[in-house]
Amino acid sequence: MPLKKYPTVIGYSALIFWALAAPFVVHIKSLPVFESLTIVFGVSFILSASKLTYHRQWSHLQQPWFLWIVGFLGIYGNDLLYIAAFKHAPAAHADLINYLWPIMVILLTGLLPNEKLSFRHLLAASLGFFGIYILISQNNEGFDAQYLLGYTLAFLDALVWSLYTLMARHYGKSPVETIGVYCGLGALCSLFLHLHLETAVMPQYGQWLILLIMGATTQCLAYFFWDFGVKCGDFKLLTILSYGNPILSIGFLILFGLAKPSLELLIACVLVSLGGLVGMFPLTAIGQFFRTHSHSKASVSSRLSRS
Repeated sequence: MPLKKYPTVIGYSALIFWALAAPFVVHIKSLPVFESLTIVFGVSFILSASKLTYHRQWSHLQQPWFLWIVGFLGIYGNDLLYIAAFKHAPAAHADLINYLWPIMVILLTGLLPNEKLSFRHLLAASLGFFGIYILISQNNEGFDAQYLLGYTLAFLDALVWSLYTLMARHYGKSPVETIGVYCGLGALCSLFLHLHLETAVMPQYGQWLILLIMGATTQCLAYFFWDFGVKCGDFKLLTILSYGNPILSIGFLILFGLAKPSLELLIACVLVSLGGLVGMFPLTAIGQFFRTHSHSKASVSSRLSRS
């Protein structure tokens, strides 16, 4: 059967791509930041532009100029801060701090007019930030100041993405094809900054491969796959699965030998994931969701056993 008949699976593959971003960045962090962004954004733009040209969809890219600025700053700022954070802090730490963004969305939403923070939202934030505290306090041995810049960049990354998410929600959904244009602008800006601020470093063959894969997946296909999944698949299931991405991402780092497994890291992963989940969904709603899915599976099994 064609893949398009499995929209939820396709949507989840986007989460896998994004979870692989951390191992990818670890392997390219020795390269200048703007040089890496030039290549990654350039690949994404070429692929996106090819799709737009083939399907004659350039006319779909119409939105107010303000949204173009917000979108560009959100996409570009997110990737710039993410890669820079990995240069100045352990990969697992930078990655997990970045995954505070769903909790920040919850907190910032509560500060908007006609909105208020509930106990559930404060509980979610407490879980997430306590998880990060456990991680960076090194089992109560003390905070390592040498990673402060990396932690700050990762935190700013989470803040930028949460603000971008709120703006996107408030002003409506932009066509997913605009991502390619943002990446094209990002490639031009990165090239300019690279030529003026950095010394070029020739990537190794493995790094070239990773840069190309990042441009094709985390910066291109992932957005299209996610858009298709949430529109045509099981939106609630994909949303809940997305809050498990911190665990998945850290799991990939450990699997590839890029992070050392520890009890503190495990607890932090669980608390950050749980914080986002609790903040977005009441615990009763989460339980009801899984009970409904379990009931549906039981009904299918019952029908199969009778047939």
